Amino acid sequence: MADTHVISALRKKRAEVSGYIHDLEKKVRHLRAQLAHIDATIRLFSPETDPNAIPPRRVYRRSRYFSSGEVTKRCQDVLREASEPMTALAIAEALMATKGLSSDDGLLTRRVGDGVLAVMRKLAKRGKRKQTSGITFPAV
Repeated sequence: MADTHVISALRKKRAEVSGYIHDLEKKVRHLRAQLAHIDATIRLFSPETDPNAIPPRRVYRRSRYFSSGEVTKRCQDVLREASEPMTALAIAEALMATKGLSSDDGLLTRRVGDGVLAVMRKLAKRGKRKQTSGITFPAV
């Protein structure tokens, strides 16, 4: 039979996850009720409009580590000082080093790297950076 401390820890973890799921389901029920009220109001003011045809908008999650626009500014600073092409991972690690964050945390590094990729795509779209096959080059 399994050790009692293992079973105890598993029961505690299950209760925690179950409580979290219960809380999220409660929030979903509340949001669905709000959505139904909004749909009814739309139909009241514009009967020909189908609320289900309105696409959902993406929810953006703010980083706790970087303020608004800080990733863009720091990426540009890192690229200005770069003497050779850099990968998004290298840029992310440089950003984390300037903020004093440990790059040992793989999940955090990946999230910062995803933010760096998004910034690089946005800068490339604006014509401020050239992007080729995942490697970003400083602007000439």
